Amino acid sequence: MNVATILAAGQGKRFGMDVPKQFVEVLEKPILAYTLETFQNSSEIDAIQIVCQPEHKDRIIEIVRNYRIDKIRWITEGGSTRSESFRNAVLALRQSLNDDDIIVVHVGVSPLVSPEDIASSIAMCAEKGCCFTMHPIRICMAQSGNDGWTDRDAPKEKYIELNAPWSFRYADVFKLYQRLTAEGRVLTDADSTLSLWLADGRKAWYVRGSEAGRMKITTPHDRDLFEGYLLLRVRRGDTHEGVSRGD
Repeated sequence: MNVATILAAGQGKRFGMDVPKQFVEVLEKPILAYTLETFQNSSEIDAIQIVCQPEHKDRIIEIVRNYRIDKIRWITEGGSTRSESFRNAVLALRQSLNDDDIIVVHVGVSPLVSPEDIASSIAMCAEKGCCFTMHPIRICMAQSGNDGWTDRDAPKEKYIELNAPWSFRYADVFKLYQRLTAEGRVLTDADSTLSLWLADGRKAWYVRGSEAGRMKITTPHDRDLFEGYLLLRVRRGDTHEGVSRGD
């Protein structure tokens, strides 16, 4: 079984609005709904888990109902950081998944993930045990300095950008978070899934993702770019399901 775990527990403090950014509407539709629809419509995904804060559960249920997301099987309580939220998600599935099932992790505010991104991530994970989504670095890079200057570049050819979705063989990621929990490890914002995975002595396999899929809505400017992207697709005659509004 392939399970999509959608992280939607953020508070959106950097977004500067009264509601978390996953619930902000673009063309009269919550950003989270666009993301959920892609996983709902993916033939690779058998079930969906949503991770959210308890006070937002009713809003999640409303979105699920309005946009007919019938693959939803679990709504799990999030943590104070993204790493805590993912740990909660992994541990909550222990009685529901088998060791060789695949958990596909995605961020609720990255709505342009493509079906191909999901399929290629699952395929690599089935072969190697994990998969991250890669995009090449295209900008000039340098090491940051303390006083507004730098004297060292960072050759972009040596680095890659790793984004969601991330996929894992369930037994492997469960054992990782089970051990960290037993050790009493407090997961901070610095404890990314990638850093924890690598610190456990594992390799991070990756596949190249779609260009649109790298968009993550963090600021109002990102929201505007997303709206412009959707309107452009409509103008070009691309019948993108995400433009529909639900009932």
